[in-house]
This record gives sequence, C-alpha cells and structure tokens, in this order.
Amino acid sequence: MSTSQSSSSSENAISNIIKQGTERGAMYVSAGLVIGGLASIVLARGGGGSRKAITAFGTGVGMGAAWTRCSIDIEEAVKGMK
Repeated sequence: MSTSQSSSSSENAISNIIKQGTERGAMYVSAGLVIGGLASIVLARGGGGSRKAITAFGTGVGMGAAWTRCSIDIEEAVKGMK
C-alpha cells in the first residue's frame, strides 16, 4: 500500500508544480509583454514592425523564463523522489 500512496503523492507533487508553472507563466508572459511594449516605445520611435518585434521578443523572454523555471522545479522534484 505504501507504493500506491507514494506514487499518488508524487503525482500530486508534479501536478502542483505544473499548476504553479502555469500561474507563473501567465505572470511572466504578462510582465514580458508590458516590459517589451515599454521598451518598444522607447527604442523604436518610428513605429511599425520594429515595435511589434520588440514586444514579441519581450513576451517570448517571459514565456521562456517561465518554461525554464517550471522545468527546473520538475527536475528537482523528480530527483527528490529517488
């Protein structure tokens, strides 16, 4: 019985990490969008495609940061289960 409880506990741990990663992802993507938008206003005065590119870059950086953090949290949890 302890094996089923152990696997249930580990499934809950991974599920909680993914849930936190999703919440963190929304926050990081939003922050990247805002920071990228502000940077595009300062850096690209002409407007057009360059503002969109800078804003998209900021959003991508936020998404990448959230993905990396979630991946690291999952790896640490898996190492702790061994």
